[in-house]
Amino acid sequence: MKFEECSKMKKTVLISGSGSGMGLLTAQTLIREGYAVYAGVRDPHGRSSARREALEAFAKECGGYVRVVDLDIHSQEPCNAAVEQVVADHSTLDVVIHNAAHLFIGMAEGFTAEQLADSLNTNAVGAHRLNRAALPHMRKQGSGVLLYVGSGITRIVSPFMMPYVAGKYAMDAVAEATAYEVGPLGIETVIVMPGVFMDGTSHFATAVFPADEEAAGGYDKLQEEFNRYEPGLRNLFRNGCDAPVQGVADEIARVLSLPRGSKPMRTTVDYSDYGAEPVNSVAQAQTERVFRIMGFDRLLQLG
Repeated sequence: MKFEECSKMKKTVLISGSGSGMGLLTAQTLIREGYAVYAGVRDPHGRSSARREALEAFAKECGGYVRVVDLDIHSQEPCNAAVEQVVADHSTLDVVIHNAAHLFIGMAEGFTAEQLADSLNTNAVGAHRLNRAALPHMRKQGSGVLLYVGSGITRIVSPFMMPYVAGKYAMDAVAEATAYEVGPLGIETVIVMPGVFMDGTSHFATAVFPADEEAAGGYDKLQEEFNRYEPGLRNLFRNGCDAPVQGVADEIARVLSLPRGSKPMRTTVDYSDYGAEPVNSVAQAQTERVFRIMGFDRLLQLG
């Protein structure tokens, strides 16, 4: 597709972790919606070449636009390069979607400090790196959207995946604290909080397990609960309802289509009975109360 054609599209969007799962479905959905999609994957002309080719074929088939960019959020340079590519092609970067994530499963003590650091690096620090690349352009524009794919697990903490929970908590903190600072500059923030999704992503298939097997093995008394974890999560689904991962991508497309200034800071996508919404409501009310007492009313205007 020629530049003149893609410049007429709705908006530009850069997505991290676009190779599979929620990120891939989001990229495909926004391609169909008419966005100029920059799909971030690692090594798109090497180990991820098949994913790149599949996305390019998808865009061609539906008459959309995609450019698969090399985006490794573990380093600042690829983040800078991906953002600069979008700006060079379109002169604007409208949306950044932080989707890259990695799951960790096992007893907390069994994970080494390095494994915990790896989770924080992937699930939180990477989002900050990408923000540092994108925000100078968005500040100059006086507009933009930072959208984070978070998790309901930051509201109701689960056992047996401590590094993942810590990483998602950290990303949530990065998202919310940054939101109050960039909102008055015209930059909106949305935290999409998926609930329980057992199928349809590569999370469980690529999960990381404790490196210190000896320490993890000291929790035999909890083996019954550990074995019950998956069926216990499935018990949260009433009447055996499905949890289509496409629902996350559809919600992302929905909130991005909302007029400027009307996007929610948090929105949940949950087909189970996990229930992060009540916690969100209380946290929002308390935040607004404290901010008004402190004289931070303007910081509540998130874009």
